[in-house]
Amino acid sequence: MFGSLGSVRPGERRGAAAAFLTIFGILAGHTLLETARDALFLARLPPSELPAVYLVMAVVAIALFQGPWRAPRVGGQWGLSFVLVGAGLATLVFWAFHSSRSPWALRALYVWTGILGTMAALQFWIVLGETYTVTQAKRIYGLVGTGSVLGAIAGAAIARGLTQLWPTRHLILAAAVVFVLTGLGPATAIKRPEAAAAGAAGHAASSIVQTIRLFRKDPYITALGGLVLVSTVALTLADYVFKSTVAQTVDRAQLGTFFATFYMVLNVLALVAQLALAGWLLRVLGLHRTLWVLPAFVILGASGVALGGGLVAALLLKGADGTLRYTLHRTGTELLFVPLPDGLRARAKPVIDVVGQRGGQALASLLILAEITQHRGNTVLAAAAAALGVVWIAWAAEIKTHYLDLFRSALREGALRARGDLPALDLGSLEALFTALNSSDDSEVIGAMELLDAGGRARLIPALVLFHPSREVVLRALDIFAASGRADFVPVADRLLSHEDARVRAAALRARTAVKPDEALLRRALTDPDSLVSATALVGLVAGGWMTGKAREAVEELLSSPGPGGRRALAAAIRAQPAPVAAFEPLLLRLAEDPDEEVQVETATAMGGLRLPSFIPALLPMLADSRVRPVARAALVAHGEPALAALEGALQDRDLPYEIRHHVPRTISRFPADLAAPILLRHIIGEEDGSIRYKLLRGLGRLAAQNPGLRLDRDLLRAAIERTLEAVFRVVHWRSVLVQGAEAEPRRATPGHELLVEMMRDREAHALERLFRLLGLLYRGEDFEKIYRGLHNASEKVRAGSRELLENLVEAPLREPVMAAVDEDADARRLARAAPAYRPPGLGYDELLALLIDQPGETVRCLAAYHVGELGLVALGPRLEAVKAEDRAGLFLLRVVERALSLLRGAPGRLQHA
Repeated sequence: MFGSLGSVRPGERRGAAAAFLTIFGILAGHTLLETARDALFLARLPPSELPAVYLVMAVVAIALFQGPWRAPRVGGQWGLSFVLVGAGLATLVFWAFHSSRSPWALRALYVWTGILGTMAALQFWIVLGETYTVTQAKRIYGLVGTGSVLGAIAGAAIARGLTQLWPTRHLILAAAVVFVLTGLGPATAIKRPEAAAAGAAGHAASSIVQTIRLFRKDPYITALGGLVLVSTVALTLADYVFKSTVAQTVDRAQLGTFFATFYMVLNVLALVAQLALAGWLLRVLGLHRTLWVLPAFVILGASGVALGGGLVAALLLKGADGTLRYTLHRTGTELLFVPLPDGLRARAKPVIDVVGQRGGQALASLLILAEITQHRGNTVLAAAAAALGVVWIAWAAEIKTHYLDLFRSALREGALRARGDLPALDLGSLEALFTALNSSDDSEVIGAMELLDAGGRARLIPALVLFHPSREVVLRALDIFAASGRADFVPVADRLLSHEDARVRAAALRARTAVKPDEALLRRALTDPDSLVSATALVGLVAGGWMTGKAREAVEELLSSPGPGGRRALAAAIRAQPAPVAAFEPLLLRLAEDPDEEVQVETATAMGGLRLPSFIPALLPMLADSRVRPVARAALVAHGEPALAALEGALQDRDLPYEIRHHVPRTISRFPADLAAPILLRHIIGEEDGSIRYKLLRGLGRLAAQNPGLRLDRDLLRAAIERTLEAVFRVVHWRSVLVQGAEAEPRRATPGHELLVEMMRDREAHALERLFRLLGLLYRGEDFEKIYRGLHNASEKVRAGSRELLENLVEAPLREPVMAAVDEDADARRLARAAPAYRPPGLGYDELLALLIDQPGETVRCLAAYHVGELGLVALGPRLEAVKAEDRAGLFLLRVVERALSLLRGAPGRLQHA
């Protein structure tokens, strides 16, 4: 338990504690209810009725969870709490109506206990699976599993204490209270993620027909289902034999105390098995042989009962079940699901858990009923359980073949996952991997090597794999050998130094000198005719601290070579160097200034590996090049917070070239959300350039979509919405001035005028899109994209419905200006409703053109200058002259301004058309 607790990270502790306490409560309540159920049932009814109850329980469970009328899965963030509180209230009904007095109520209580256990556990593990990633689950599930065992122990201990003081039926009340308290307490802290709640809508449980198709299609799923089915039948028979023997041996008045004491001892033994036995047996026996342990004990205990061992043999039989089923056996069975693809596992596991287990109960019930009608007692049933134990072991051995076939298939398809997603490699897995190393399929060989490396078994890869005919296999093997630090491959690598392929020679030189440095060997390689090999030798000399005058001359020769080939080779060699060396800093800074894109790509990749502060200013200009940009972004993200601070500074630098600033927002959005989101949000308000503002907003939206729990400053969001509303109404105002001006003086209705009016419409549309993106961030639970599309739908009813929804979602004081922004109304009336977001200043036609000439956007400045020339507005000539003196003016703007000035000089005061 303490080891599991130590692996939980600080940010996960609250959720892990809630999960621990929730499963603790579920198991404590279920153990209380199970104790009461067994004691009350066997005190009033004969054990011969158990099979019928088992059968009913199985039919009801399959109907509820797999039938065409299956119960809908409880959704929402509070779904687990609803299930537990509802379970507690339903259990309370059984206590309130004195269920122990009626045989039918006892039968119903027995069925309800089984259904409740399936429902609560399934909902708990589904919610937990949606809450945590695989990596987090591996840190947390150990603690959660311990909580389940401790909860069962606590439930049994409470049951034992209560039965000493009050009648057994009051255990039902205690169970109801525990379920309600768990649902209202720790379960409320396990909130189903919003993204999972939204995504789960399209993933309904499989129906019976879909289940049959699934089992027919996949032999591994069939084998898993068969294993669960056989084990469930055997354990159900064992459970009946145990309870029947107890009912014949123990006094009815003592049944409550007996079951409470026995279950408490079982749960203590299960805790010991969970903490000390499971991991050790998995390491010693391997996965598949570990699955033999429980059936071996079932064979032993059932054989003892069949041979007349009485209560002692029955206790051994049930003791093995209670101790190992939910610890060692459950762990081994869950590991069998790991190699399945995620989507298939998500579909198959609920089917196998419900149909396999409850279907097994149904088959066992039919067998028990058949034996009861023949009056042959427990002997035949115990013998049948022992025989099924043998079948169980044989099935577990047979499934190994399907397991390894699935593994081989993943190797062939290149679908190997990272170590965090794979179980520990047992002997069977290693055998499959060694077989794959001899495959003629290159991807299978590489996959096997990578899996051995990920499992910490790189030293098991034979050095002779370097003689493989595939270049890609050899290159990957050399990388793995160098990273592992093993030196036994050096003699083989030395033979590769004369290989015909330059990439192989360079990789062999790099790997060989990484584990066994050799200055003389590197100097000899300087004379290699291929620039990649000689550059690799130079990089090795730099890394080893063996730079001499001759080596420096060689470096300078590569850097100053007329063609980019040498510089590309040098950059690639530095990138591939396995050990980061600060001596590469000046070389990389010089290579970063190279105009060749391939050189810059290799340089940026190497900079991302070294992560020196001096690289950040060199990486920023690379954002302007579309080919280099992805690796430059990755390198900046690798530098962490210092790079993030530099990027924020770039956003604030209005003198930075637009082609760089334009790509800064998206680069910032690649950093951790809690660091990047506040920066993007702050600059949305202060950014003047609409295009960059839009990029900032898209980056923020991306972070919010990928991180549903991300907290955003609502005050800043409101301020950004207010600024965006101001932008909407500003362009509406400007457009109205243009339109009214042309109506008042028709000569203004020129091509330039039409282009300016159309541009204002486009700007309004873009500002409205930004507005809806911001509203979506402020009201995270609503789909504002659909509302936005609905407002532009061809159907008037759809538009009206979208408007109504928007009006009811947005709160005052934003509601009125937002509605004015989206309403289909005259511009004057929209502007009148815009306050307080925007108050239109008095603005004449010529004043507006002068204002547009000073705007930050180049396009609008060009159109305004063009229109001034069209109209011959000589009074605005000085404004155009001032534009020519600006540093920020682009070449195209300067040409348009010069054209407008020539028109003004040629025909002042008259309308001219360019």
